[in-house]
Amino acid sequence: MINAWAEQAEKYRKGDISREDYDKWRYNYPKYDETSGYVRVPSQGLSDMLINALKKEQKE
Repeated sequence: MINAWAEQAEKYRKGDISREDYDKWRYNYPKYDETSGYVRVPSQGLSDMLINALKKEQKE
């Protein structure tokens, strides 16, 4: 996580990314972090709905 922040800050300092892109990245971290391996987990409600739909489909 710290490496990702340092990497983005370095890109900004070098001029590789604009202030707008840097702010977008840091305000929405980890959404735009492609290096962390962070994965969103579906909500419990969505998970339950999908499991129930699959079970129903298997019964048919």
